[in-house]
Amino acid sequence: MTDKQIQEMRKVWERFVAGQGLDSQRLRQQVANSWRRCHRLQVDPHNAHQPRTIQLTGQNKNFEHLQQLIKVAQPVMENLHSLVGDTGFQVVLADSHGTIVSQVGGQGSPEDMSLGPMRLGDDWSEATRGTNAIGTCLVEQKPIQIHGFEHYCESNHDLACSAAPIFKPDGSLIGILNVSGDCHLDSLHTLAMVAAGAKAIENKLRLIHTRNKLRTAYQDSTTIINAMWEALVTVDTQGKITKINDAAAQIFDVDANNVVGWHVSNLVGPQAPILELLKTGIGYKEKEVFLEAQGFSIFSSGCLLYDDQGTNTGAIAIIRAPSVDLKPKPKPKPKQKPHHHVAVASTYYTLDTIIGESDVINEAKRRVEIAAQSPSTVLLLGESGTGKEMFAQSIHRCGNRREQPFVAINCAATPENLIESELFGYEEGAFTGAKKGGKPGNLEEADGGTLFLDEVGDMPIHVQVKLLRVLQERKVKRVGSNSEIPVDIRVIAATHKNLPKEIKAGRFRTDLYFRLNVLCISIPSLRDRLQDLPLLIKALTQRLSEKLGRDNITVDESFLRACYVYPWPGNIRELENILERAINMSGPEGVLTAELMELHTELETDGEVKRQSKVRPLKELEREMIELALSEADGNVSKATMLLGISRNTIYRKIKEHHIELK
Repeated sequence: MTDKQIQEMRKVWERFVAGQGLDSQRLRQQVANSWRRCHRLQVDPHNAHQPRTIQLTGQNKNFEHLQQLIKVAQPVMENLHSLVGDTGFQVVLADSHGTIVSQVGGQGSPEDMSLGPMRLGDDWSEATRGTNAIGTCLVEQKPIQIHGFEHYCESNHDLACSAAPIFKPDGSLIGILNVSGDCHLDSLHTLAMVAAGAKAIENKLRLIHTRNKLRTAYQDSTTIINAMWEALVTVDTQGKITKINDAAAQIFDVDANNVVGWHVSNLVGPQAPILELLKTGIGYKEKEVFLEAQGFSIFSSGCLLYDDQGTNTGAIAIIRAPSVDLKPKPKPKPKQKPHHHVAVASTYYTLDTIIGESDVINEAKRRVEIAAQSPSTVLLLGESGTGKEMFAQSIHRCGNRREQPFVAINCAATPENLIESELFGYEEGAFTGAKKGGKPGNLEEADGGTLFLDEVGDMPIHVQVKLLRVLQERKVKRVGSNSEIPVDIRVIAATHKNLPKEIKAGRFRTDLYFRLNVLCISIPSLRDRLQDLPLLIKALTQRLSEKLGRDNITVDESFLRACYVYPWPGNIRELENILERAINMSGPEGVLTAELMELHTELETDGEVKRQSKVRPLKELEREMIELALSEADGNVSKATMLLGISRNTIYRKIKEHHIELK
């Protein structure tokens, strides 16, 4: 700014703080808006009050949360300071509330201190400091420069501040990068440098986020395949091993970590069926291969692997050795607390495995993300077959208990006389047939993790009473014991029943209902999200085709139309059942047609749905009518146009459109 502009800005500020109105013609809109906000917030323009300073320590949770941001921002801040520090400017990093959490400069040299103290923990929000680059950037959420008398508070009139927002990979604001110094020494390029620095920090955060997601995905996939009893080997397009699970390593008597990168022929021999698969692209089932080194035969089934673009990335083989116990060798168990027996159930499902893009399923996913970040009890409501356990596992896997046990019990499938001992465990001699030494229940097994109570609406009343006490006291008492064992569990319950009606009927306790129904997620039925049918059918067909060894399955449009008019009382489970039956009956062509769907609807609905599914697209009927007219006219186009009531130009256009051959 020129000296004249500075004096004019000073007069604008003096008139406004004296209550003489705002000359918005001489003030940038962003600054004018900020001044009005500061006036409403009753900020003292003469800065008579002491600014709020927050103590930042290692024990401060917010400070701990920002450690990654501070670490990523530090080299960017140092680079910025090397460019502007000689002129007395300092670089600071503020959190999403305007609190300074890191700084470079202003802590030693006289030049850096010329602008006054700007300390760690200082609050630079508009409510505390008036209009300033940090506080105003928090509101505007875009790069901004505040110069001299544009600051609302008189104590900052010697400052020139340039700030830019920093956003997390999910789009939310995490911090502000700011450069401040003497307003007489400011450069027009400072704001551009700060904005570029903020973008560099964002890119680094995004890279770390992506790397962490990839690492988690890899760890999850490794855990899953090692939990399989079936032996599994994957190779790249050159036949080099990319993954081998513990069961396969046991068969071949190798260390799973050491053989990655080997050529598969070193394990199976030069006649390995998977090598032929890579050459021909033809899958195989139950091919016998004799392993000379081991002295027994294995049976292998394999298919190709593809990426999202349909490019072949290698192949996978599932191996069976009848003479070898495929169960992985047990790994040493970590020491547990006394009286605890931890049984970690495999959890395969995450939000990514919940298929669908409809509004109702997206809302359910959003609630899963909310529930995952809370320790509160969750109640899942949905019809049978909607995937309640999939949602429960997703909540567990997205939360901070993901590395702890996930223990599931189906209250409807467990006999009434056993459910109490299954849940709470029992002491030795508690009843006839009790194991020596007793047995921990599901509640103890879930200690530190998640207990999933499926079909909780079928839980007997006397067990409901004991469960309520556990949820309130966080202590469990085994059957036949007088002592209580502390447990740390997160409970997710699910039911297809209307619990308020069950309460009125006296079959469910009101107090337990309110204890369970803290966070509620309604899982939509399939008929309420029919727009997800194509995605579901594609995913399930692919998985079932691999399971059944079919690589030529296609879904005809008529099959999809028949699915749209079916009411789906069994939801996703019924859809999977129908698809498996249809694939088995599709014949060598592998085409799923409406007739295969109608076979199911006849069995389930006495043919009612079959009649509904006779509705067909107009294009199909149009082609049939043109072919019928040409047939009746013995191929005479002029006569066919008269029968159809259309012009010669129209019928020729339709013949071309439908690829009809004239005789």
